[in-house]
Amino acid sequence: MARSPRPRLIDVARALDVSVTTVSNAFHRPDQLSAALRALVLRRAEAMGYRGPGAEGRLLPPGHAGAIAFYNPEPLNYLVRDPVAVRVVDGLMRACQERQAGLLVLPTVPHARHDRPRPPAAIDVAAVDGFVLYSLADDDPVIGRALDRGRPLTCIDMDRQALPPSPTDEPIPVAWINVDDRGGARLAAEHLLGNGRRRIGVVALPLDRRRAAGFVDDTALCAARIHPTRQRWLGCRDALAAAGIGVGGVPVYAVAMNGEPAGKDAAMALLSAHPTTDALLVMSDALALGALAACDSLGRKVPQEVAVVGFDDVDARVAATGITMIRQDAETKGHAAAEALLGGGAANGETVFPVTLARRQTA
Repeated sequence: MARSPRPRLIDVARALDVSVTTVSNAFHRPDQLSAALRALVLRRAEAMGYRGPGAEGRLLPPGHAGAIAFYNPEPLNYLVRDPVAVRVVDGLMRACQERQAGLLVLPTVPHARHDRPRPPAAIDVAAVDGFVLYSLADDDPVIGRALDRGRPLTCIDMDRQALPPSPTDEPIPVAWINVDDRGGARLAAEHLLGNGRRRIGVVALPLDRRRAAGFVDDTALCAARIHPTRQRWLGCRDALAAAGIGVGGVPVYAVAMNGEPAGKDAAMALLSAHPTTDALLVMSDALALGALAACDSLGRKVPQEVAVVGFDDVDARVAATGITMIRQDAETKGHAAAEALLGGGAANGETVFPVTLARRQTA
């Protein structure tokens, strides 16, 4: 008669609906859990006949792993195609090279396959000293899963107010690396308004993990779960309010994915539905290039008929095509994020890098 299979660490984790790390910590790192949670895990393990992780289960040494993990909720090829992501990763790699540390890039399930992408399984078992999370929505479950590991975090382009409570009695060091998204968008809108534009339209980044494309209103934008989208809208909103322009009449089209084709489609839809629009505030390099292509396709002269201002200014093509941009230093942002983990310089604090306006021909 065949014997029942020996229960595994993952079986206990699934029975309790906790991570495998939580179960492992109950046996090997009890200081990482509350007394009540550890007792619960040990009781369930005993009831299931589980005796503790064997050698194959000890993937995480209690000391120094010599590596950090990086996660962004886009397909992996996005990290080598999107200009801002490329610069962020370049900064991360430079810091890891300087510190002689490894960098593990965690994959995700593409958005096309799931409305809510599943967190990578590796986040529960990767042998790393900390996690760099890049541009996650406020409610992304990966944030809680990373916290559950009990290792330091660095969050890039994310809202520090959205961090879930620490799963352990001891607070987990978390550093925040951002740019002045709100101030930059306000500067962009003020520049357009200062040039006499009064009918501004906005091409926005995705609002949340659902990635629905289409026209959105002020209420949805102010409640956006993706930090740069929300902050860049609020900056535009600040400038419009100061100029006495109500946001109710400002058309905003949010894209499903940051990219040139999406930027062109969004600008085409916006300018076709609102033909009197005389300026576009666009929330990224790629979207700005797409918006410029849309103006060309519609025969709308730039800047005579439609002025265009973008955000980021890391893609060399935007300078070559003369697009006025809000400029950030994405490479420095990535370097600072890795240094916060490897050097401990920014733990439990927020660094906000300034932005500048690069004036060119489109506005």
